[in-house]
Amino acid sequence: MGSAEAVHVRCPDCGKAVGPLAGEPMCQGCGRRFVADEGVWDLLPAARGAVKINEDLAHVEAGLPTWRRLLIHKRYWLEWCDADWLPTVVDARTRSFLEIGGGLCYASALAKAKAPGAYVVATDISPRYLRHHAVNVGRILGGLPDLYASADAEALPFEDAQFDAVYSQVVLYRLSDPGRALREIRRVLAPGGRYLGIERASPWAAPWHAREARTIRARAARQGVAERPIRYREWEAILAASGLGPETLRPVSGRRVRVPWLRRLGNAARPIYVAIRLTR
Repeated sequence: MGSAEAVHVRCPDCGKAVGPLAGEPMCQGCGRRFVADEGVWDLLPAARGAVKINEDLAHVEAGLPTWRRLLIHKRYWLEWCDADWLPTVVDARTRSFLEIGGGLCYASALAKAKAPGAYVVATDISPRYLRHHAVNVGRILGGLPDLYASADAEALPFEDAQFDAVYSQVVLYRLSDPGRALREIRRVLAPGGRYLGIERASPWAAPWHAREARTIRARAARQGVAERPIRYREWEAILAASGLGPETLRPVSGRRVRVPWLRRLGNAARPIYVAIRLTR
C-alpha cells in the first residue's frame, strides 16, 4: 500500500468487496449504498443487537463541549497516548493506521501528525459521537484523519492485511466477545503490522473484585451495554483462546511503580492498565 492510499472496505452486511470509499459506492453483492453523513461513513451492519445500539446511546451524553472533554477530562490520556503509547506502533514509515473504538479519536489525530503520509482511519461504534466530537477533535489537534467511520470492532468492515498500525484504548472490555475483536485485528494487520491495545485489568483479590464488579455491572445494566470486569488472568485466557501467547500481555508501567510484578501485586486491590501487543 502506497503512502496515503485509501483502504479497501468490505460490506458489513454481506462481506463482499466494496473498494475505497469515494462518492457513493455500492456493494455489488447486496446493493447497499454507502454515503457519508457530516463527514462520517456508516460501516455498521444494518442488523445490530441491542448492545451495539445502546453503545451509541451511552456515548452521546448531553452537555460538555468537545474541547472540555478533550483537554480537561482526557488530558492525561492524551499525554500518555502521544508520548508513551502511539510511538511504539506509529512512525514516519507508517502507511496506514486504524483506531478502533476511538470515541474522541484523539489517537487518530495524533497518528496523523506523527505520520502525515499515512492513511488514517478513525472508527467508533457510535456514529453520533464521531460527528459531534471526534471530527472536532481532529480540527482542535490539527490532524484530521483521512476517514471517519462507524464500525463494529467484532466485525471490522475492512479487507485483509491492510493496516501497518492498529490501536485501541479501553475498548475490548466493553465488547461481548473481545477475543473475536482480537482475531479481527490480526486479520486486518498488514505483514509486519503492529497492534497496541490499552485495557484495564480489574482487581484480582475477591473483596475488591466483587466491589468493582458490582459497580461495573450496575452501570452496564443501566446502559444496556456489555461492559464487564476482566482480571489479568482472564485477559491471559482470552488471548490464549485467540491464538495469542502470554507474552502479548504486560502491565502498563505506572508513574511511581514501574516493575511489572509490583504492578501485578498492587492489582490485588485496585485496577491497573495493561498493554496487549501483537505483531503480525
